[in-house]
Amino acid sequence: VKSFTPPPAGGPPPHPDIEEDKINVGFKVVRSLLRNWRRGRVAALQRAGQQVDGEDPLEPDEMALLDYTLPEGLRVIVSEGATGPVQCARRVGEFDGSEAPEMLPEWAVRSVEQCFPTTDRGEPFPDTAKIGFHLVRHPSSDIKQMQQGKLNAPQILRGRKVLSYAVSKLQLEIPPHLAVAGRDEVVDYLELLCNDKVVPPETNLMTIRRFFSKTSDEITLHYRWREGGPAPLSAPSPPARYRATGQI
Repeated sequence: VKSFTPPPAGGPPPHPDIEEDKINVGFKVVRSLLRNWRRGRVAALQRAGQQVDGEDPLEPDEMALLDYTLPEGLRVIVSEGATGPVQCARRVGEFDGSEAPEMLPEWAVRSVEQCFPTTDRGEPFPDTAKIGFHLVRHPSSDIKQMQQGKLNAPQILRGRKVLSYAVSKLQLEIPPHLAVAGRDEVVDYLELLCNDKVVPPETNLMTIRRFFSKTSDEITLHYRWREGGPAPLSAPSPPARYRATGQI
């Protein structure tokens, strides 16, 4: 899961590649579930004079601000596989750090202790695979030309995000003939193309390379003003009962 955080005022310019702050939701969930275990374990190690790896959870930190607030009564069940024996059953608020690390998966213990997602060997997960591509104006469009050279982005980045990047770099304004009240999403007035075929905005780079570019080399994406104006709004889906019987 990804989210974009704009740079602070007066800060350095954005990286030339399309980059986003990455948030591992699975790690956030595990960290939030075992936060009391982590605090209790660190406190016990400190009392015993042992060294603690990672951050000090007894002090506020930026990552803690991103943790989920989970109900203290939420039940946590740890087992070996979906049908394996239960190794640990506690409520979130019942973890106090006295639980032996052996009761929890090795990768979870190492991730929580080191404060970043790791494998069961304590090694960080490799970075997400990236795809190199060129983003240029479509020859048929009078839109501004992107001056940026080759770009790199995670292969799961969607076409919508690529268009948003173009808008932010070029500081585009919606032309009057495309301006429609309440329709100011980037996909309402821009479209992305590969091999002269319009790419659906939710398609990611990996899919674009495989099914549109059909090459393992760097791909070229074109952007242009959306032809024909914003796409018509789709009608809301009828209730399930109506779809099945034709009656409400």
